[in-house]
Amino acid sequence: MLPGALGRVAAEDVVSGRAVPAAPNSAMDGYAVRHADVARAPARLRIVAVEPAGLVVSEAVTAGTAVKLFTGSVVPDGADTVVRREDTEERDGEVVVQVAPARGANIRGTGEDIRPGQVVNSNAYTLAAAVREAGGEPIVLPIVRDQPHVIREALATALRADVLLTSGGVSVGDLDFVKEELAAVGVERLFWKVAQKPGKPLVFGRHAHGLVFGLPGNAVSALVCFYVYVRPALRRLQGHRRLHLPVVEATLAAAVRKTAGLTEFLRVRLDDGADGPVATALPSQSSGVLTSLGGGASLLVAPAERSELAAGVRYPVIVLSEATLARAAPSL
Repeated sequence: MLPGALGRVAAEDVVSGRAVPAAPNSAMDGYAVRHADVARAPARLRIVAVEPAGLVVSEAVTAGTAVKLFTGSVVPDGADTVVRREDTEERDGEVVVQVAPARGANIRGTGEDIRPGQVVNSNAYTLAAAVREAGGEPIVLPIVRDQPHVIREALATALRADVLLTSGGVSVGDLDFVKEELAAVGVERLFWKVAQKPGKPLVFGRHAHGLVFGLPGNAVSALVCFYVYVRPALRRLQGHRRLHLPVVEATLAAAVRKTAGLTEFLRVRLDDGADGPVATALPSQSSGVLTSLGGGASLLVAPAERSELAAGVRYPVIVLSEATLARAAPSL
């Protein structure tokens, strides 16, 4: 019944029966640690457990220890910080933390997205709805375990489609096998990683039958990559001339800090102002907060070279819904 909800209006409030996320979890591949142990770098810690997303280990993080995590893994007891894998070096059962993180870094709190564990497979439904909106016919396939041979078999079957979308397994974690298995089934990789946020670890390739997009696993990252890259390709394949979503110039209501060196797609609310559309950044820009893309949100395209966006300056904004366009820019 859920796929039939696309484009409809809820007759009554829909209340989640669970918190999302159900427990504090990692926003990155990395290591759960005590901040006191890594406040000064380098710091050497003993790895006492490995916790893939969807499983929960019983080992707690104690002084001098760490638990290896993956994006979506529940943060174990005793840990208050997650160190990114890129800031570490692992060898002989130990991890050397080379960059001291801020306390609480890379942890998503319980109910950060929805308040009313396992990882909810929201991507299958949101991407299927996005494909349908773009004019395609989605075929949702079952979840595939993080095992190379299982992934390879699933990919070989899925490549019969004109366009294949995968979700997750394309970053730098030990369980990110999708890139290699795409190559194993004959997909020519054209690029991996884009200098953007969210959605950096995007993979794009082609095979004998069509195109392949390896989307990130984070819910917002996957949808942003869909809107920016996949949707135009789907429309081109269908013969459309208007490939991209509408873009308006909007004035930023308040200053926003961003990551320098990356083009950042900031989720904003658009309103009609005296001098045209006004964009207000939404409170959460976490790549795991799917609700931040609902309710008429749009995407402000923030230039890579800037670390702060000034209030009162106009920026391009990708409008995701016709209702938002009509409300924020009624003259267009």
